[in-house]
Amino acid sequence: MMQDSLVLVTGAASGIGRATALRYAERGARRIACLDLHDKGAADTVALLKQMGAEALAVHVDLGDVASIRAAYEEAVSWLGGLTAAAHIGGYSWRGETLDVTPEQWDQVVNVNLRGAFFCSQAALRVMYAQGRGAIVNMSADAAFHPVHGFAVQAAGKGGVALMSQTLAMESARRGVRVNTVSPGIVKVQPTGVSRPDSPALRPVEGQAPPPPVDTLPDQTVPGRYSTAEEIADAVVYLSSDAASAVNGVILPVNGGGYFSLQY
Repeated sequence: MMQDSLVLVTGAASGIGRATALRYAERGARRIACLDLHDKGAADTVALLKQMGAEALAVHVDLGDVASIRAAYEEAVSWLGGLTAAAHIGGYSWRGETLDVTPEQWDQVVNVNLRGAFFCSQAALRVMYAQGRGAIVNMSADAAFHPVHGFAVQAAGKGGVALMSQTLAMESARRGVRVNTVSPGIVKVQPTGVSRPDSPALRPVEGQAPPPPVDTLPDQTVPGRYSTAEEIADAVVYLSSDAASAVNGVILPVNGGGYFSLQY
């Protein structure tokens, strides 16, 4: 499906990013650049890829810093020798009471999740336009489409990714490049080892029951379980591949069919 592809994955140190890098290798990708802020995690992913027979390189990137994105892309693309697919998985979920969110917290969350995705996409498009072909997959989140208390900043960032990607898809279609978005459901992944901005505690709302415990989250989903990182990775790899050659500008929910309730 991805035979001999030259692939770049952000957020490759753990979770969905690592699962995506491994899926690319399983599907025949020849070279995979693994970009992440967490250097050890990225190196561990590279070691796993090499065990699978793929060529792989770990590249440091801070998705909140445009200069870092551009430098990482330059290093990765030079090593890859081109760019068939770019999966921009890097980012994180963040929840905080709206009344207590600071400008600094807003900037940290939105810079990584939205600005990072934009400038990664820009860097990928520069390479792919010159080639006349390529596929980009960006990562949104269901919090962008299903309102949940405390996720206003997350919704702004990830909602922006989804609509931005549709605009990029329109711009790039006649240049041989496709841009799509995956919106994961509730996924349980291992900690990344990278610090996040503190989340202001949610305030109780009079007349409203407190949110249920985190360990009951699978019960909120239609299938009654977490989605796996591998299930999200499968969707990313499909949208990157020639099997999806007529799929452009979609926002693909991968959430098992949705939720009975998101009041948590």
